[in-house]
Amino acid sequence: MMAPVRVPSPGADSLSASRKQDRTLLIILASELASVGLTTTLTSRHHLHVVAVASSLEQGRSALRKYAPEIVIVGPEWVFSVRQYLDEIGLASRIVVFGAQSHLGARADAVAAVACGYLSYLMRSVDYLPQIDIVSECPVPTLEAGQAPCVYCALRKSLKPPELNLTARELQIFIAIGTGFRPVDIATDLRISVKTVEAHRERIKSKLKLATAREFNEAAADWCRGGSS
Repeated sequence: MMAPVRVPSPGADSLSASRKQDRTLLIILASELASVGLTTTLTSRHHLHVVAVASSLEQGRSALRKYAPEIVIVGPEWVFSVRQYLDEIGLASRIVVFGAQSHLGARADAVAAVACGYLSYLMRSVDYLPQIDIVSECPVPTLEAGQAPCVYCALRKSLKPPELNLTARELQIFIAIGTGFRPVDIATDLRISVKTVEAHRERIKSKLKLATAREFNEAAADWCRGGSS
């Protein structure tokens, strides 16, 4: 579904003068406050037309069928269901995830496979609007997560959680503990000894300057949820 290009009139502002292509956009967020704020903010982007706002997954599916939007902004709790439904109805909408956490944490890789980017409620509109512009101006028909130009898209950086200065194995163990696995479970899964898991944990504690096991567990769980650790 593609609306015609809006032709700017003399004296039009720079946004119109750039002849940006009109795009339809659907918002699916459980938070009414977030939906209202986002909808209001998007009024400054005259080429983006919010066709509907849904506050439940069921309403979102109905709106997807009715409007076939080109861009969908959805909460992280529904992103995989929305992607699955888009595939079922054969709609190649771009997805942007909009969430309350500062980053995606342990879910980053999975979300990166189905969504173009991640925006946080904690961001100022002046920071996230340009990222929505990247999606709206992209010439690629649909997301190809592992292929260029998607690999080099600036918006893809928003899907990555903050660096923790850990090795790949240390990060793997940090995430496993943060998501609730015990050292014995981790050792079995990774085919290493519990003693090795404990040694990795001590090195992680030292690198992240965490004094106790409790601090470690809290920091790991917070990071996995998308917190600030």
